[in-house]
Amino acid sequence: MQTTENEEKQLPADPQSQPLNPVSPAQEEDEDDPEQIFIRAVAEIDTQPLVRKKRNYSFRHFVEDVFCLSMIFMGVAGIIWQCITYPHMLIILYEKTMPAQVTTTLDLPIRNLAPVTLTRYATIATTGQGHQTATTATGQVTFYNGLSIEQIVPAGTKLTGSDGEQIITDQTALIPPNAPPEDGYVTVSAHAFHTGSAGNIKGFDVVIALSSSLTVKNLSVFTGGRDARTFKAVAAKDLQTLTSILNETVSQAFTTAFPLRPGEEALPTNCHTTNTPNHQIEDEAASVTVTTVKTCSAVAYNSQKLSHLAIAAFTKTRPGANYHIVGSVQTSLLNVTPLTVALSGKWAYTFSQDYQDYLAEKIAGKTPAQAQKLLLHTGVISYASITSTLPPVGMYINFLVLVS
Repeated sequence: MQTTENEEKQLPADPQSQPLNPVSPAQEEDEDDPEQIFIRAVAEIDTQPLVRKKRNYSFRHFVEDVFCLSMIFMGVAGIIWQCITYPHMLIILYEKTMPAQVTTTLDLPIRNLAPVTLTRYATIATTGQGHQTATTATGQVTFYNGLSIEQIVPAGTKLTGSDGEQIITDQTALIPPNAPPEDGYVTVSAHAFHTGSAGNIKGFDVVIALSSSLTVKNLSVFTGGRDARTFKAVAAKDLQTLTSILNETVSQAFTTAFPLRPGEEALPTNCHTTNTPNHQIEDEAASVTVTTVKTCSAVAYNSQKLSHLAIAAFTKTRPGANYHIVGSVQTSLLNVTPLTVALSGKWAYTFSQDYQDYLAEKIAGKTPAQAQKLLLHTGVISYASITSTLPPVGMYINFLVLVS
């Protein structure tokens, strides 16, 4: 039996459907079975695929589509326009930090390491300024007496050398009489008349006959005369700067100075440091060098385990469930046996999005003073930067949370 569907339009030449598989020989034996007769009849039917009826697109349909698209576009545009034009406000919150410290012992295996000595030096130009005042040269003169009686030359007698420099005696010269074949003589102190280096006269610069029987000479040089001048000198801050730089450099060097196993770090202990400058404060020098020698023992430990134990111990100081650690936990070794450490760090409140939404609703529509009061009353905010009256809806208030 074979039937063909009649359609209003000509059908496309689609592939023919495959007939059902023939029945098995066991089924063919019962040819009078109504069910088998029906199955064979259905298998002989040619089928065609269903064809979707095309819709006639009219001007009315075009207007409806344009209207729907316009409504969607206007709705989206309205939402965007409201978001752009409605006043948003950003409030900067500075949250309070709560410092915490704890001293505890840690169950951490350690290894003792042998001492290591490191030497470092550094040089910088001096920044100080020294001033040298002018000084007067001093020396001695000797008077010779050719008479058989004592002669006297009063203190303050001015004598002029061959180079024109003048000297003045400091003492009264009591010159004994001569004792033939030698003249009597006496030596007294004297100083240059002018200050400065010009007064440093050479020996025998003064050879003067004061009379036919009295002469005076300087048998040696005059010394100590200096000119006034300004010079570069070592300042206290020069030594402080160098010492600070070298101590930091040596401390950094000690982190790799000890033999360590994988995963270990060294903690220097029993350190001794000496800082030796080659010039002292106010010494005249264009530069100064400081040499630092540091000797330390050390203990080696597993850094990951120490950090884990330190954070676990510090966590016990948490002030509340919604607080988190700010920055890192600082660990200072107090004792090696047992391993005792001082831990310090800071806690800050965790501003979840739900809590920020809650704050925004609380301060919506408030003046800056009112909002400040409400925010500071939370106890976790130290300051809030609010420039104007807040929008009446909390969804238009945003927060930027900073750690003070």
